[in-house]
Amino acid sequence: MTMLEKFMAFARDLPAESRESLEITLAQIMDSYSGKYDFTPDQLADMEKRMAEENPEYASPEAITAIFGKPFSA
Repeated sequence: MTMLEKFMAFARDLPAESRESLEITLAQIMDSYSGKYDFTPDQLADMEKRMAEENPEYASPEAITAIFGKPFSA
């Protein structure tokens, strides 16, 4: 039995209220694999250009905190 078959058997045995939550989660997972989240050709070209930079510049800790609301530790 494959993992998918095991999962389907598991899901079939869940009560309706639990299946609803599971269906929402599965819909979100399937949506995350759709092409709408793919990078555009322009974005890919820009990333290639930035990755090739010999002396990249990084955001300051202050700029990161301003964007995310907290420091981003490395």
